[in-house]
Amino acid sequence: MFEQNFIIGNTPMIKINYKYKEKNKQIFAKLEYYNFTGSIKDRVAFYMINNAKAKGTLKEKQPLIEATSGNTGISLSALGAYYNHPVYIFMPDWASKERIQLMKSYGANIFLISKEEGGFLKCIEEAKKLAQKINGFFTNQFSNMDNFFAHYETTGEEILNQLSEPISGLVSGVGTGGTLMGTGKKLKEKYPNLMLTAIEPDKMPLMSKGIILDQHKIEGIGDDFIPELIDKNKIDKIILINDYDAINMSRKLSRKLGIGVGISSGANLLGGILLGDDIDGNIVTIFPDDNKKYLSTELVNNIDLNPDFISNQIELLNIEFI
Repeated sequence: MFEQNFIIGNTPMIKINYKYKEKNKQIFAKLEYYNFTGSIKDRVAFYMINNAKAKGTLKEKQPLIEATSGNTGISLSALGAYYNHPVYIFMPDWASKERIQLMKSYGANIFLISKEEGGFLKCIEEAKKLAQKINGFFTNQFSNMDNFFAHYETTGEEILNQLSEPISGLVSGVGTGGTLMGTGKKLKEKYPNLMLTAIEPDKMPLMSKGIILDQHKIEGIGDDFIPELIDKNKIDKIILINDYDAINMSRKLSRKLGIGVGISSGANLLGGILLGDDIDGNIVTIFPDDNKKYLSTELVNNIDLNPDFISNQIELLNIEFI
């Protein structure tokens, strides 16, 4: 599916060896920051654009419009520039500065919306309105099945090709739900008993508890609604992760192993390790992006030695490339 012009897909996988509760264990992580603009969302943006072009629903030079917390917007901005489509992005104003600046650097038009103005749901509403007003193409990542199939056909397939050993669990945070549901469907076709596990911020337990407690700091997951791509009946387990613990886990990956990742990667790793404490077998998780989009955030601070953090009960030993 992916053109040779772009370095999208076929990202590397690593095995992380660690110690938790006095047991030496391992977990597999797919490094999605090796994609074109540095995140897993390059897969989705490419699929949405090219499938729409193939169907004739996206016309030449037609504006691309999306609501996003960052990575999809970056991917669309870059691909929009390549394919000669103007790009309009609506995003929450609490996203990291780096994400906003990256989109601007590709020439995208950015509209920031505060929590008081309506937050993420308002971003979606305004994106739809603009698409109607200027005859733009609303990529609609939260409902677009091309998001699902991007992961079903590529991410999931690559994991199966990279890992010949049986897989017991897949762990992923939920932003649009495309990664979890699409990759999960592909893996479950081969491993029906695989434990499909969603990560939620503990301040935004909408799927697990149906409530919103507070704003959180794990950018890219845990918006204030459940995406249409999510089928809760197909999710086997939901793990709640504290955002400061996730930040700390990402710090440890960088400082202890040289793996510079974003905050959601830390959340995914924590969730994967917790799942691995409950079940036997190989656990796979996703590192959606790198740390370069978070240099203005708390991610760059020193490791927090809070003994209550699960991240501080985990000893990262080493990595192996698969």
